[in-house]
Amino acid sequence: MDNDLDLSALRGFRTVLREGSFSAAALALRVPKSTLSKRVADLEAHLGVRLIERSTRTLRPTQEGEVLAARADRLLGEAEDIRRALGESGGTPRGHLRLAVPQSIGNTLIGTIAAGFRRLYPDVTLEVHFLDRAPDLLEEGFDGCIRFGPLEDSSQVARRLLHGQAMLVASPDLPGLDKLTRPEDLRQVPFVGLAAPWPGGLPLQNGSEEVVIPHDPPLRLGSHLAVRDAVLAGAGIAALPGIVARPNIAAGRLVQVLPDWSTPRKAIYFVYPSAQSVTARLRAFIDHLARELGDD
Repeated sequence: MDNDLDLSALRGFRTVLREGSFSAAALALRVPKSTLSKRVADLEAHLGVRLIERSTRTLRPTQEGEVLAARADRLLGEAEDIRRALGESGGTPRGHLRLAVPQSIGNTLIGTIAAGFRRLYPDVTLEVHFLDRAPDLLEEGFDGCIRFGPLEDSSQVARRLLHGQAMLVASPDLPGLDKLTRPEDLRQVPFVGLAAPWPGGLPLQNGSEEVVIPHDPPLRLGSHLAVRDAVLAGAGIAALPGIVARPNIAAGRLVQVLPDWSTPRKAIYFVYPSAQSVTARLRAFIDHLARELGDD
């Protein structure tokens, strides 16, 4: 038996501990549960020790598993830096990029942006996943991701791309729109929101004046695009990101509600694991992304 450590098995083991179960880890890594179980079992057989104690309801690392887990992040991080550096010479962008973006940006913008990038850099291949959660970049093998701020403190590096802002919108045919003159009037009409609620109510600003509207929509959906479709169908008012709302307003499918009032601006960032992880291809993509998005 050789002494090489299988990095995919190590990544699987570390993800199982972080997610708390094989099922959740398999979902995060996008592999079948049976494949993940075999990887961890093979790792245990290779090392000759038990790494995880399993029961019907819980799992926990053994003493040997805790020793390996403490070193896994550094090993996986170094391996990822090596992977990113391979295939590039003289700073010429080439190789593969694996990225994650929110669905609202992915479904509305990323196709055109990615096509433009490929025209400029044909030696770089792109793989873009649409995720509304914050991925673990190292664990899941992503070179970087787009995130809405504010960001939590971490060892990761972030570059601000632009400021985004949600807009209150509704179908032009929604009854009662002509009676909405102040934020307090919004309580008279139904809202559509995300399944993950807006914490603490909906803040609205008009110059120096700010109010917070209770926000408990009777209809909550899993993505901004589903919320948009519900609003187009007359289900109520929603606070949609400008990148989703503006094309529909321009086409006359939606109207802006209380246009003098706006939600606070939020920064949108591109996040990557560390300054050392930036390859020529990643730097080229971030620069291209920043040029295409601009700022509003």
